[in-house]
Amino acid sequence: MSARRLTAIVASLALFICAAYSLYWFHAAGQVQNRAQAWAETRRSEGWSVDWQALETSGFPWHLTLSVTQPRLVTPSGLSWAAGHLRVSTLPLWPDKAHLSTSGHQDIWWNGRDLGGELESLDADLSPGTADAHAHGMRHTSGLTFADMALSLARLPPHPTPTGHPASWRFALSARDVGLPAAAGIAGFAEQLALAEISGRVMGAIPDGPPMAAIARWSKQGGVLELDHLAADWPPMGLEGDGTAALDPHGQPLVALSTRIRGFDSLMDRLGQSGLIDPASARTLKTILGLMSKPDPRGRPAITAPLSIQDGQLYLGPARLTPVPAIPWADFTSQ
Repeated sequence: MSARRLTAIVASLALFICAAYSLYWFHAAGQVQNRAQAWAETRRSEGWSVDWQALETSGFPWHLTLSVTQPRLVTPSGLSWAAGHLRVSTLPLWPDKAHLSTSGHQDIWWNGRDLGGELESLDADLSPGTADAHAHGMRHTSGLTFADMALSLARLPPHPTPTGHPASWRFALSARDVGLPAAAGIAGFAEQLALAEISGRVMGAIPDGPPMAAIARWSKQGGVLELDHLAADWPPMGLEGDGTAALDPHGQPLVALSTRIRGFDSLMDRLGQSGLIDPASARTLKTILGLMSKPDPRGRPAITAPLSIQDGQLYLGPARLTPVPAIPWADFTSQ
């Protein structure tokens, strides 16, 4: 076979592949829009409100991106979200994996409470059974801010347990440089949490349905969060622990933690120097707490103490510390 003939065959084959792939891409783009419309219709039949201003596909040839302008969702439980734009991108030949992104103002409301704010960026990688999301630069009108937040979710395979409530999901959530509203400030503590982390497992399957109704049914079926790791670095103090969390019959948190608390000596110094506690009393408390402490795994003096939340109150051992804001369910018992 001559070189000219071989070149012609290869060129023809390349043209055929390009034409076939182009047809595939545009067919896939049409299917993506159809699936988005079908998803919206299904949600509407379940009582959701789903709206947008425009749907557009782009990214040819290497990506397939669905751009949604002015998306808005309202669930039957009263949770609503709206934003200026949302983009979902995938590789045409591997559509099971997708990348979601948005930025700007996120309008989020739940039972009359404004939970939204400004986001520099939100990116999430989604695939069957897993999700990894990262948010940067959040600012809420209340004064709550954070530099970075990360969330990871992974579905776990069914595994029988003696309680009949196997773990269905594994989760991890962390936030860095969390700025608190002025009203949440506590004397002696910094204005920012340097780090907050929580990870664990969801025990019991979460039923299908609108998010709030699904959580309510999961709770009533005995669902519990097993908290494998909990940590907070709020200068001058830090906390590490583990435990369990659930919802009571009214949908309010029930939390039981075993914790190690460190930094109490620096806190007593601050309180004594500021005059919020008599300096002599601060020194006495510092000595007593020091005698109660033991080295943590990194050799830092720490106090082992139980923390719990019940009946809307936070407790350290038997001592009541402060009220805990209620979860604003519209009607948890009817979910």
